[in-house]
Amino acid sequence: MVSSIYGYGLGYLSLCFASAQLLHTAVAFSNYNNAITRSRNNAPRPHATCMAMKPPVADADLLPEIRDEILEREGELTAWEDSVEILSDLFDEDDAAEIYLADAFRWKAWASASDMMRKYQRPVLPEASKISEGIAWLKEGPLGMSDDQIRNNIQQYPGIYLREPNVFYKKVMGAAPRKYRDDEVLKQLIGDDPNILQVTFNCDGEGCQSECGSCWVTYENRLPTLPNF
Repeated sequence: MVSSIYGYGLGYLSLCFASAQLLHTAVAFSNYNNAITRSRNNAPRPHATCMAMKPPVADADLLPEIRDEILEREGELTAWEDSVEILSDLFDEDDAAEIYLADAFRWKAWASASDMMRKYQRPVLPEASKISEGIAWLKEGPLGMSDDQIRNNIQQYPGIYLREPNVFYKKVMGAAPRKYRDDEVLKQLIGDDPNILQVTFNCDGEGCQSECGSCWVTYENRLPTLPNF
């Protein structure tokens, strides 16, 4: 009987020791992950005036097929070529303007897809007048962007900055928490992260709309520390 009790006691002590070791390992792993997360969150973001990027060479290979498809659908390339011409004032590299235009209006996605998947793509034809108005607004509107800033933002987010950025801006102003609804504040935020123009939802008080990637509730947790906030 004594031997059995002694055996149970040793077993219990071994279990306690193993549990303590596992807890120590778990705490250490958690601290490591937290350190990595903090390091990533504190990493500097690229500024809007960083060196211009060149579009991938492979994207240029898609352009002939895109032009052929537009010609077959529309019967002409006038609207497409006029839009490319407007962007050519910002981009000196061969085909760069056309590549970013194809990306913004979903033609790149269409051309990259398999024949079976192309039927699910919905590319649209750009309107040269709206592209011209959008670029003029970026320069002369509340954001007052330079050509370098506009060029860099188009390179990073063509789907935002080539498709009526003034409309995106209005939606952002309507969705943002009150303390961010100021032209100068948003200008500062956009200078740090041009992608903020797609944050056009706010589920706070309205319930989740399943738009977490474009919601201020999520985005505000990732905002940089700003003075006077």
